[in-house]
Amino acid sequence: MAFEQLKLFLTKPPIMTTPQLDETLLIYIAATSCVISIAIVVEHEEVGHAYKVQCPIYFISEVLNESKTRYPQARKLLYAILVTSRKLHHYFEYYKITMVTEFPLGDILRNKEANGRIINWVVELDTYSIEFRSRPTIKSQALADFITEWTEIQEPIPTTCPEH
Repeated sequence: MAFEQLKLFLTKPPIMTTPQLDETLLIYIAATSCVISIAIVVEHEEVGHAYKVQCPIYFISEVLNESKTRYPQARKLLYAILVTSRKLHHYFEYYKITMVTEFPLGDILRNKEANGRIINWVVELDTYSIEFRSRPTIKSQALADFITEWTEIQEPIPTTCPEH
């Protein structure tokens, strides 16, 4: 039964939605050794649902170049936030953003002792009001993880990718 529901869900692609100005955008990020993925969603109340329904707004997935594949996991996730803020700056400028992650990225961005590339990213991201919260459910995170894994499988296997 659960497998049939999953198949049905995967055969009907989600319909992208446009957020309202007063809504908070939730951003889920994922990173593997060679790929970063970002899913931006908004939550809406819907009749017949006990919890809010997450509606997709935008997806970004990027295969990392050789030097970025060597980034530690937290740096890859910070890079994903940076890429998203650059590509979709209009969302970051006009909406409340909540980054949903299990990593302490907010602590890293607020660390006054950061150095190197991270401090440049901190300065750039500091212009936006980004809130960080832990991940309560995996609805949209599962989508970001799926896109990351799928992209990594579909891309030619680079010789520098440590997992292969």
